[in-house]
Amino acid sequence: MHVKITPNNQVQVTSPDEIAPQVEVAKYPDVEVDSAAIVLAPVLAQSVEAVRDKLIASGISEKDVADASAWARRSKE
Repeated sequence: MHVKITPNNQVQVTSPDEIAPQVEVAKYPDVEVDSAAIVLAPVLAQSVEAVRDKLIASGISEKDVADASAWARRSKE
């Protein structure tokens, strides 16, 4: 089965209708190049709790996040 890839400003991948029911379709897939193959994998949405657990495991506190947010939102002038 062949797939048509149309490069444009948004890079579209067009596949046969038979493919969609067989795979999990993600709006923004993770794209990797393996040798000469382009591999598309769905990006799974994580719950807020999973993200919070990863931040805690990384040693990032709520204060660190608040400080980073304040820094990013500061006036740039």
